[in-house]
Amino acid sequence: MSEKTVKAIMEQAQVFASSWSMVGGPFAADDQLERAEDEKLELEKIVKGALEGSVGAPQEVGEMIEALLAWHKRQTDQLQLITDNAKEGVTLQLGTDDPVEIMLTKDMAKGLRIGLVLAVERLGKLPITVSHDGDDDTDSDDE
Repeated sequence: MSEKTVKAIMEQAQVFASSWSMVGGPFAADDQLERAEDEKLELEKIVKGALEGSVGAPQEVGEMIEALLAWHKRQTDQLQLITDNAKEGVTLQLGTDDPVEIMLTKDMAKGLRIGLVLAVERLGKLPITVSHDGDDDTDSDDE
């Protein structure tokens, strides 16, 4: 088990113990027992995650970065698709609840393409990457 996992468990155990020690005391909140039970459930969740191997900051951060990269790619792909189809005579549907339809004129299509090029430029390339080097040996040295 990694040091980060042990630290997370110990910190949550301290939060739970502190919350539980206040139950029935003079400084207890009205819902102190409920708060303590919630902290206990959180501790159980962290311990179970550690035992199942799902707790670990590097893995979680890597997964978050991969999700962010996938989101970014979807956004740029969608913007490119709209740019490719921003032509005179094309009808755009804006909104989902009460959609508004707009038929593009030549000038509107040109303006839309310019706006989309600027949007893609502003969105840019994310300054992060994920390397999968050594992923086969996750936390084995820490156990």
